[in-house]
Amino acid sequence: MGRSISDNFKKRFGDPERIEIKFETGKLSPSDEAYRDEKTTAAYVDILRNLLGREPTHEEIVGKVDISKKLLIAKRKVAKGKVI
Repeated sequence: MGRSISDNFKKRFGDPERIEIKFETGKLSPSDEAYRDEKTTAAYVDILRNLLGREPTHEEIVGKVDISKKLLIAKRKVAKGKVI
């Protein structure tokens, strides 16, 4: 049987965790909010690019296309030693 999510998290990041996540609690100015949204979107696209092994399409970025099956196929190719 597999490990629980919290056990996997503790294994990867230590117990107590070596990372700390903080969220902004105050109101941001419109320019700061736009900057944050731009950086968040860029990070999201980078994550998709790394998971898919290619540049994601617009439909994949906005969530119109389910990429879970594509990720499973890519994972199987890596497991078999094929290059994506």
